[in-house]
Amino acid sequence: MYEHPFTIKEVAWLLSIRCLDGGSAQEFPVECPYCGDTRGKCSFCVSKNGEMKNVFNCFHCGESGNMLTLYADIMGFYGADRCKEAYQDIRKRLELNRQVTGNGYKKMTASSGMKEVVPKKSPEYLDFVYRELLSLLKLQERHRQDFKRRGAADIEIKELEQKGYKSIEPENSVSIAEKLLEKGLRLDGVPGFFRNRDGMWEAAFYEGNQGYLCPVYSLDRKIAGFQIRVDNPINHRKYIWFTSSGFSGGTSSGSPAGVSGYISPVQRSIHVTEGILKAELASLRSGYPYIGIPGVGNYKSLFPVLADLKSRGLQTVYECMDMDKMMDLTCRCDCMEKCIVCGTPERLLRKQECPQKRRKRDTIRKGCLKLYDMCERLGLNCQRISWDTDADGLWLGNYKGVDDWIYSKPPEEKESFY
Repeated sequence: MYEHPFTIKEVAWLLSIRCLDGGSAQEFPVECPYCGDTRGKCSFCVSKNGEMKNVFNCFHCGESGNMLTLYADIMGFYGADRCKEAYQDIRKRLELNRQVTGNGYKKMTASSGMKEVVPKKSPEYLDFVYRELLSLLKLQERHRQDFKRRGAADIEIKELEQKGYKSIEPENSVSIAEKLLEKGLRLDGVPGFFRNRDGMWEAAFYEGNQGYLCPVYSLDRKIAGFQIRVDNPINHRKYIWFTSSGFSGGTSSGSPAGVSGYISPVQRSIHVTEGILKAELASLRSGYPYIGIPGVGNYKSLFPVLADLKSRGLQTVYECMDMDKMMDLTCRCDCMEKCIVCGTPERLLRKQECPQKRRKRDTIRKGCLKLYDMCERLGLNCQRISWDTDADGLWLGNYKGVDDWIYSKPPEEKESFY
């Protein structure tokens, strides 16, 4: 049996999943990354009876799988190749952390090289440091053009820049940290900052994650972290976290949900979609508040936000996930390179179902069901919002995201959408 060069223990470490007391080196309880249970209902198993397992199971929420599906869920990968992408991303992050010896990986255990987990600073302190960081950056012209390509007007781009949508500067990763230190700020426990091999503090800006920051705001308008919209997608991923998990003095950003738009003291309704930037753009143009979750299957950080809003009078949640959820499954040989793997173009003639489209739609719908279940537990009404559909309710394929749809329609039609 093929053995991976890492175990679920390293994956838990990269994701900053908290280990609970008890268990052994081969099987141990953790704080569930899905439901947040801390009673030991969720356990990770490295091996059993001498056989490698690298699996997890939570007896509270029912989530289970292996280390690659775990990583894919938390990091927001989906699709037929999500486990392959997760594997490549894990290896890359371990390599960045210099956990390699020759041609093989140095496997990390509790006593062999794992950096001590640094507690994350308070929300108030993170907000202060991040705002100081943003004061040192600007939005570069190529990223300004990216917003224009999305349909944003100049005044909207200016507002995005004021909110913290700024370009990262890999060439200044050390000098930026130095300027923050000169202001008397401590960077240990601040996601995105770490000590490099020379012992100097550095921002986690690299040529490989060149792009612009997308700030994640909490319900009380504090910056909880950043996603980076990368110029060159990594394994088809357009967004990665500004994090320093696994590095000296660093810590994980986690996967916080972002709140966009004005939240009234008595907020009766809220829209939920996938993506921090998508939620910001949709809210900016429509005028309605949105919550952006970092991945279609990543709902852990959403629950406390909805619970808080519920206490303020929230009644209705509008589910605005991408329209892949209503995708027509008929094979049309339009899955690009995946069609070559499929190897059965006769489906096109017979109008059979495409297995690639089935997997993708099922993944998104599974995530939507988590939202409906969450709303049911909180006693909230949850309504599905669809757009760009035919008479049968199937997606026409023109506007995938709610932001695409809002920015492409005249004002009067945008109003009827709600």
